Amino acid sequence: MLTSLAAATMFTAMAQTSTTTTSGSSRRLDYLTGYLSLTDAQKAAAKAIFDAADAAATTAEGSRAAAQTALKTAIKANAADAELERLSAAIGTIEGQVTAIHAKAEAKFYALLTAEQKTKYDALTTPGGGGPGGGGRGPHNFDLGFSN
Repeated sequence: MLTSLAAATMFTAMAQTSTTTTSGSSRRLDYLTGYLSLTDAQKAAAKAIFDAADAAATTAEGSRAAAQTALKTAIKANAADAELERLSAAIGTIEGQVTAIHAKAEAKFYALLTAEQKTKYDALTTPGGGGPGGGGRGPHNFDLGFSN
């Protein structure tokens, strides 16, 4: 039980991060490979999907960091409410883009799975769903290793 809980905790932590390092993505893929018994072809396709999502999310993260810096600067300058709203909305838009990146990757990954793998994956990513440690948030913001 403790091992399952530790694995679920690690998986959830990786799933909830906005971006992952290559080693984080690799650990996540290794975990999913073992948990779902992915074939070599599935693993290769998943790696390509996750790598592309990681790259896109990293780009968006750079935009988000710049937008957050601009917002902090505006706050210190006592900018008008309209400017603060505009900058905040820009950050929200970027958050939405990151969520979409991860959702698209999640959908592509899910499409690779067999019916049996989908059942196991659903249990893993459903809160209280009976996966290791009782489930949790799904990969990438899902954030299957990506994520927000």
